[in-house]
Amino acid sequence: METKHTTGPWVIDWNVARLDIFSSEAKVLVASLRRSALSEDIDEAARANARLIAAAPEMYEAIAAIATAMNLGYIPNEILSEGSPILEGLRAAIAKAEGK
Repeated sequence: METKHTTGPWVIDWNVARLDIFSSEAKVLVASLRRSALSEDIDEAARANARLIAAAPEMYEAIAAIATAMNLGYIPNEILSEGSPILEGLRAAIAKAEGK
C-alpha cells in the first residue's frame, strides 16, 4: 500500500502557545494547533486533538492490517461480512486517509 503522507511516528512539541506535530525526525511540520490560555476545556481539547493527530500513522497502519487480514481470510467472514458496519467503517477510514 503506497502512502503519500509523512511517515510516522509523529511526535508532539508541547510548547506554550501551540501544539506542533512533527515527523519523528522533526523535519516536517505535520500540524499545528493553537492552545488556549483562556479556557482549560479548550486547551484540553487541543491536547486531545494533538494526540489523535499524532497517532494517525499508527492507526492507519493498524486499520490497513485488519483489512488485509480480512481479505486473506484470517478474520472469519461472520465477524466482518460484506456490508457490516465494521467493514464499512474500515473501508471508509482507509479511503479518507488515502484521499478517496
